[in-house]
Parts: sequence; C-alpha cells; structure tokens
Amino acid sequence: MDALMLPLPKDWEAVKVEDIFEIITDFSAAGSFAQQSQMVQYTNDRTNYAQLIRTTELKNGFNNTNAIYINKEAFEFLWRVNLNSDAIILPNIGINCGEIYYVDIKKLIHKHNALAPNAILLRTKKANLKFLFYAFLDTWFQKQLINIITSSAQPKFTKTDLRDLLIPLPPLNEQSAIADILSALDRYLCALRALILKKESVKKALSFELLSQRKRLKGFNQAWQRVRLGTYKYRRGSFPQPYGNPQWYSDNGMPFVQVYDVGENFKLTQKTKQKISKIAQPMSVFVPKNSVIITLQGTIGRVALTQYDCYCDRTILIFDNNTLNDVNKYFFVLSLFTKFEEEKRKADGSIIKTITKQTLKDFEILLPSLNEQIAIANILSDLDHEIISLKNKKRQFENIKKALNHDLMSAKIRVLKK
Repeated sequence: MDALMLPLPKDWEAVKVEDIFEIITDFSAAGSFAQQSQMVQYTNDRTNYAQLIRTTELKNGFNNTNAIYINKEAFEFLWRVNLNSDAIILPNIGINCGEIYYVDIKKLIHKHNALAPNAILLRTKKANLKFLFYAFLDTWFQKQLINIITSSAQPKFTKTDLRDLLIPLPPLNEQSAIADILSALDRYLCALRALILKKESVKKALSFELLSQRKRLKGFNQAWQRVRLGTYKYRRGSFPQPYGNPQWYSDNGMPFVQVYDVGENFKLTQKTKQKISKIAQPMSVFVPKNSVIITLQGTIGRVALTQYDCYCDRTILIFDNNTLNDVNKYFFVLSLFTKFEEEKRKADGSIIKTITKQTLKDFEILLPSLNEQIAIANILSDLDHEIISLKNKKRQFENIKKALNHDLMSAKIRVLKK
C-alpha cells in the first residue's frame, strides 16, 4: 500500500486506477498524428455534427461562444472519446494539467460531443463514477497526481502513469452514500454561484441606470455637473529602482500596492503580493486607508477605495483626500470606473495599456449633489456588501466540502452503520 494512504477499514481497499476504470483513453488513441490531421478538421460553424469539448468548455459549463465543431466523419473517427455517457476528464498536458472534471452529459449543449486533445477520459461501471470523481479531488490522490506530473516547461503526465495511482474504495453502497452527500454540497454551491452572478448582474445594470441618469431616485431632480478630473489633486505612486533589489522588500514591511493588488468590488486584495521594507518606504508614496486610487498601466482603470494603509507603485494614481471633501468617495470611485469603461468602449474593444496624468486631467465625470451621491452610493454599497457576504459564504462552504471530502475518503467519517 502506498505510504500516503492512511489505514483503511477492513471492508475498504486501495485499488489502482487501471483496475477500477474500464475505459482510460484520449484523443490520440484514435490514430497517428497524420491520421488525426486528415480525419479531423475544426470549424466554428455550430451547424456541424458534433462539438469538441476542450478545457475551456469544462471550465465555463459549456457556455463558450467560441466553440469548436467537427463533422460526422471526424466524430465517428474519434469514437473512443465520444461523450455519450458520463465521464471523468483529466487534462494531462499544459497549464490545466492535473485538473479534474465530471462531465454530466445532460448538461452538454450540443447533441453530439467528443473530447478534445490533451485530456484523458475515464469511465467505469465497476464503481460509482461520482464517488471516484470526489476521490480524485481528495488531497491524498492529488499528492500522487502531482508526483507524476513532469516539471518541464509544459507540465504533463501520461495514461500509463495515471494507471498506477491508488484510490480508496469502500463497498458500493457506501460509495453511493458518500457521492450523494458531496453532490448535495455541490448543488448548494452551484446555487450560491448562480445567486452571486444574478446579484452582480443586478448591481451592474442598476449602477449603469443610476450613473447615466436613466433612473433618478425619488426626491432628486437637480442637474448633474460635468467635472474635469484635473479639478482634483492627485499624484502617481513611486518605488526605488531596480525592482529586483531584495532590500526594497520585507515580510514584516507595509503592504505595497501594484496593479494586480487592485481587486474586485473596488477594494484592494486582502493581502498584497509584496511588502515594502522600511528602507524603501521613504522612496515610495504612503497612501492612508480610505483613499481613492486607480491603475494607470497594464490593466488600466481598476479603481479602489483602500481598506488599509499602504504604499503605492508608480503604476498607481492616488487622489489627494483633501480635495475630495465635496464628494462621496464611493460614488467617486463608481464614476471613475464608469468613465474608464466608456473609454474602453471608445477604443473599440482594444486594450488600453497605459494612460498619462495629462490625459487623465481632461477626463470628465458627472456629479450630482452630495446628497444624491450619498443616496446612490448607499444603494450600490448595500448590494456590494450582499455580494461580498455571499462570496464569503461560498468560500466557507467550499472549505467545508473540501474538509468533508477528505474525512469521507479517509474513513474518518463513516456514513453507514458498521
């Protein structure tokens, strides 16, 4: 028995992947590369016979607008990887190597489907397939999987390597009971994700209506003022050069904000990727909590109302708090975000990689009276808090599911009477 395996109950056994799965195959099993090139032609025409299921589709629930299709001859040539019954899929080459997916054919959009290259398909009738999926997700199996993934420039593992990995296998009735418990948690998490998406969609639509004045709040009818951003005082952050000098960083230092630290919901990430050392702090720019910042390079237009004291990189623009006394900061953040989204639309979908302070000062935003700003900000902020609460709940249940999955797979928790 593998050293990673905990002692199992007497009615459990550790089985090899090859001994429990009747089908372990992939795209390349159809024939040589020359045969594949001749028989399988890709197209974006959805009227074709079958859809090719890639990791992209597995990640987004098969709702990909840039899907790939194949004709009937190609589908029949790829008969080994036809998705005509439920299967476990493991991408085994590239950036997604080692991920685990369960394909429920009832959720597939196209009538006919086949698995794309760079992934392994597994099926069996010897055991509960959903149980095996959850067994693959457990840390014990994951540690084995990591050990067979090559550490080359392109991570990969082979079907042969996979065949020798071990899975804990209880009696079939216990497999089914475990799968039912974890599936119920998955359904709850799926419902939470759908609710979060719905709330985010509502917030986005309401934000657009309120900030564009298509919808006015009761009791407010004053005209909005067009204000240039140059009206407000701001400056860029800074950092000593070169970036790679280790003395500029310290695990015990202050948070150092760069573009990727400006997160969702107009907040900084909980922890910055880097912390700035005491020796480097005088050469950077200190930004107190509750300041408005915006990214100017890389992914521009990310806006945040900082929730902790920090120092900012030169890719970040910081608004002086003393010049924002006549505005609600949260509303100001919303207005900045809306303005940059507008500029992106003007750029015809292209990515704006950088923007200068000079260009920024001529940008205009619309500001209502302070009372209306506060009223709008309160409505959208309440929605934000609701979304954050739901996301925290989702993370909590994801952790619960992960821990429960491990306890069930290691028989620390038994779901059936002995």
